[in-house]
Amino acid sequence: MDKLKRIANKKNKLGFYQQHMLNPMNLKNNLSEFIYLFLTISIFIICTSDCLIGQEKIVESKDTSNVVQEIKDYSEKDNFFSKILKSIIVIDDEQQSGITLPDPDKKIIKKFTGKIIRKINIEILDVFGASVNNPKDTVRSWLQDVGNTLHINTKEWLIKNKLIFFEGQIFIPFYILESERIIRESPYIYDVRIIPKPIENTVDSVDIMVYVQDIWSLNGSASYSPGNKTGRVSIDDINFLGYGNRFYGGLNFDRKLTQGWDWDGRYTFDNIARTFLSGNIYYASDVYSEQYGVSVGRDFFSQIISWAGGLEQRWQNTRYPEILNTSGLIETVRFNQQDYWLGYAFNLRQIDSSEENKNAFNISGRITRNVYSQKPRKDTLNLFQDNTFYLGRIGYSNRKYHQDHYIFGLGKTEDIPLVHMITFLYGYEVGSNSSRPYYGLKTGYSFHNYPLGYFYGGFQIGAFRSNQKWLNLTYILEVMYFSNLNVVGKWKWRHYIGSRYSYRYDPIRPHDILNINNEGGIRGFSDNYLKGAKKLVLNYEVDIFAPFQLLGFKLAFITFADLGLISSNNNTLFTSKLYQGYGIGFRIKNEHLIFPAFQFMFGFYPNTSQEDGKKFNAFHQNVTYYHFNKSKVSIPTIVTIE
Repeated sequence: MDKLKRIANKKNKLGFYQQHMLNPMNLKNNLSEFIYLFLTISIFIICTSDCLIGQEKIVESKDTSNVVQEIKDYSEKDNFFSKILKSIIVIDDEQQSGITLPDPDKKIIKKFTGKIIRKINIEILDVFGASVNNPKDTVRSWLQDVGNTLHINTKEWLIKNKLIFFEGQIFIPFYILESERIIRESPYIYDVRIIPKPIENTVDSVDIMVYVQDIWSLNGSASYSPGNKTGRVSIDDINFLGYGNRFYGGLNFDRKLTQGWDWDGRYTFDNIARTFLSGNIYYASDVYSEQYGVSVGRDFFSQIISWAGGLEQRWQNTRYPEILNTSGLIETVRFNQQDYWLGYAFNLRQIDSSEENKNAFNISGRITRNVYSQKPRKDTLNLFQDNTFYLGRIGYSNRKYHQDHYIFGLGKTEDIPLVHMITFLYGYEVGSNSSRPYYGLKTGYSFHNYPLGYFYGGFQIGAFRSNQKWLNLTYILEVMYFSNLNVVGKWKWRHYIGSRYSYRYDPIRPHDILNINNEGGIRGFSDNYLKGAKKLVLNYEVDIFAPFQLLGFKLAFITFADLGLISSNNNTLFTSKLYQGYGIGFRIKNEHLIFPAFQFMFGFYPNTSQEDGKKFNAFHQNVTYYHFNKSKVSIPTIVTIE
């Protein structure tokens, strides 16, 4: 036994594999605005959190519970319409058949610490029907049976290659929980559960059971516009033949194209040779551009790894309609780009292999080289010069995850990152006409408080320095708050509050570029003439999750209120017009399918910048408005406004 532990300990120790020149007055004004905004936003969130949420409590509501129960009771009757209703509607909390597995919480898992992992068993569940908590459920509709028959399951060895523990190793609880998160992060996996199982008549060993459920990975689309006679057909499989690789292909039809059609495609390799490296081969072409390239790399997907990095080679040909030569023809720009980066993570103290082995400090470097083989004849701003950009990063990041539901999804398990991080950036751009250094700072802090919810605060600032001027000066202050989940009967809801102050200016190109359109600030709002150098937006949303599903599609009702201020660099932000947006809508999605969530919204905008501006707008979104994973340690980048 001691010999086995020494061997296992050895295995554990091996590890895994482009603003304005700042005069003193401008600087003073900007800093005053910044400090005022920070204090105001912080006080607002603290003062409103209590009246919005409170604890994650369950309140019994007879009215809503009775309605749901009446629907369920009617579906059980012996008539034609009841049978139809029962086949398409499922009440979320109804008891399923089969054996429900006990919850392997951290306390239970820790009981197996120090034992030797004897055997690892993998079971891939059908896409529809069973679940990782109820793997033996056999109750399915005929439609689910058809879907399961057509779907190609993920290969068992592929899942085993994503585990960060091996047979013959000592059981470490953190490795079990981290393996679950890593597998669940795969785009083709719906959920995963890893359960240690004691062995009869053996006290020093343990078996591991891994239950994994795929999602339906195949997607496609087709569209045609009779007016301009254009169309597109595409197919996308994120788990091609069950190997975890992604295949995407599309055809574009357009009379403006030379041969009348063009194509784009991509193939992505997942976890190459169990190194967690991913590779890409891609090609894309349309009326104005063509690009193709290859890439390979991995980020710091877990804090137990020490090395990360990647490389990419890209070629691009772009035709710019706004750049005309002396003959009045559209100019073509051709260039190729090489991008390389390497990072190393480490800890300053020795950690015993039985603890959570986290590498909190990281240092990374990146080299990006652009070489132009064809440039516009007139380039007075030197936008298209050959250049090499060196960027270095050193920082601290302590990251853990909180498991939850109904945050960005509609019920599936979600791993919410809670991060304390600070990163310092220094870069140097060497161009054929000029060179300049870059300085940057990124910080982020997020945490979960049980009575209140999730909190995030972040600050970023970065700029180039040339001829005593700060160029491309960008800074961002952001705070977010997500409440805990509230429950009344079988209905659930959650509140979301977010605010962001953004500033960007460049004396060489002093035109305003920021806007408050759609995801830039006010949802459904659109005014391409309203731009500025600084903006402040405040967003509020409440999502109400319905307790039923239709053919596996779950529903959430949405109410939102957005406020925005925007001004040029020479004006004070708080004297500008307050733009507003209020609306309602719904989100629907089957989380067992690759198809994105469909979100339809109806908004009211009481004031616009133009007299003929739209007061009402119906629109849809395919992306979640809020993002919480803002501190992932990956390839070094300069500060940009999304």
